[in-house]
Amino acid sequence: MHLPRTLLFQTLGFAVLMVLLGLSVPGCISPPDYPDTPEIEFRRVTIQPIVNRFGPFDSVNITIGYRDGDGDLGLNNNDTLPPFNLYLPNTKIDNPKRVNYFCQIQIRRTDGTFLDYTPPGDDINGTYPNLTPASQGDRAAPLRGEIYYQFKISPTLDLPPGTAIRFKINILDRALNRSNEVFTETVTIPQ
Repeated sequence: MHLPRTLLFQTLGFAVLMVLLGLSVPGCISPPDYPDTPEIEFRRVTIQPIVNRFGPFDSVNITIGYRDGDGDLGLNNNDTLPPFNLYLPNTKIDNPKRVNYFCQIQIRRTDGTFLDYTPPGDDINGTYPNLTPASQGDRAAPLRGEIYYQFKISPTLDLPPGTAIRFKINILDRALNRSNEVFTETVTIPQ
């Protein structure tokens, strides 16, 4: 009769040891060491033609991957005070830091080089939302993931259907650190 009891204690002892080891392992894993300046990489781009009551346009969807050492990426809707205010102080000049996602269209020329193109209204730069998890609070912590960004472009004389284009992209974090610059693959404006 003592044998089963001993076996039971051995089994329980082994289980307790495994639980203690399991609890201690996460403490040994160190967080990734990313720089505080965001790093991005191109993932994918798509263009979809759409026609609605206002006329034809193309919906552009770009996905980039990101890594940031202190996790201060994105803006909240209430981030309207300096340095993110709409206008530069005491002026009606747009504040370039009011947006944190910068996207430049580039048109491929016949010799294979690319030329920057700014569409009328230049409304493709924008803002991506705050990506810092609520559980992080104000503490700096590494962050990685993907940003999905969508905007529309309309056909123009400079961007007719069949034009080969790519996009040059970079982002800002809340400390105004500018990321590296990436380029999408070349895509064609749909017919």
